Amino acid sequence: MTDVGLFFLGYRRISQSLVNLNYKLNDERMKLMRFSLYLNDYETEKLFSTLRWLFVVIATLIFYVPPFSDNITTNKAVFPFLLVSGVIYMLVTQIALIRARDDKRSLQFILKAGIIFDFFALIWLMFLSEGIHSPLYPISILFVMHATIYWRTKGALISLAVFSLAYLLMGMVTVNLTEFQHYFTLSFNLFFLWIIGLFGALIMLRERAHYAQKEAYHHLAHRDYLSGLFNQLSFQEKFRRKVDADESFTLLLGDIDDFKKVNDEFGHLTGDEVIRKVGEVFRTLSVTYKGQAFRYGGEEFVILLPHTDDHVIHQFLNDLYSRLETLKPLPISMSFGQAETTEAKDPEKLIALADQRLYVAKKSGKRRTCLANDELFIPSAG
Repeated sequence: MTDVGLFFLGYRRISQSLVNLNYKLNDERMKLMRFSLYLNDYETEKLFSTLRWLFVVIATLIFYVPPFSDNITTNKAVFPFLLVSGVIYMLVTQIALIRARDDKRSLQFILKAGIIFDFFALIWLMFLSEGIHSPLYPISILFVMHATIYWRTKGALISLAVFSLAYLLMGMVTVNLTEFQHYFTLSFNLFFLWIIGLFGALIMLRERAHYAQKEAYHHLAHRDYLSGLFNQLSFQEKFRRKVDADESFTLLLGDIDDFKKVNDEFGHLTGDEVIRKVGEVFRTLSVTYKGQAFRYGGEEFVILLPHTDDHVIHQFLNDLYSRLETLKPLPISMSFGQAETTEAKDPEKLIALADQRLYVAKKSGKRRTCLANDELFIPSAG
């Protein structure tokens, strides 16, 4: 290895150590901040789905189990129809929710349909269980929170208004609102529902906005703006976690061949476009081969693939090289160095192995990969 090669290898190892130190400090901070009550839309709907089953049990106790059922004076004959329809609905949505996890359009439909179902089910249950004096009234707060999560301020105001109107009509139908105990209960409940609903909605919206902002900052900190891939910081974090979890995987460290010539001959704008297109290729193949792709820095890229046999690695490399050779705005080639977690458990040693093999691939003529067994993989001419 030449003096220049040794210099760059030493420089990379020093920078690698500094990044690893930074990762360890970030990881300690993350451990302190990991506990959070925030739930995304899918997790929130799973929570509400669980709560629906809980309320089915509570409603069944209220209507059928003494001493709870002793206080129910309304006709109980209708309740079984509500119970059966509710159970059917929840089973269907439970299955749909599992299938719609990665389908945002279907998930949004399920979420909004759930809010509408909750409203009618709640009004029906309250009507059957003493109307405005129903012990199920506190569930109305959850209904308002549910609508606020997905429809924000509009959801909070509409859900409060619709429930208030339904509650008022329920009172007019079931009791004599001119009597003090009835109009006091109705007025008192609606007053506190609006107070709690509006303040709860305010806090919820503020927290979700804060979380969205934090996620945006996290995206900027962990994504490379040019290639669209995860950046080196993200690579260090994910790489370290895989090693700490004792996962077996393949690491491919690659470098665009003669990238300086691309910038010199075609300009930096073309060079940036090449980086973008290479990022798209890596992103597509990382999904196909269930891996993770990163822009390591400059014209260097890394991909982590699940541990597999040589045939799959060769297939991946052939797919990659064939796409690079037809890249727009101009075809390019890359050299890679491979390392396996079976060779070393220390992250720095593993990256150093891939780096050394990348150097060998470069010195051997470029457009090739030095594999973990130190053999050279040269793609067939396209």
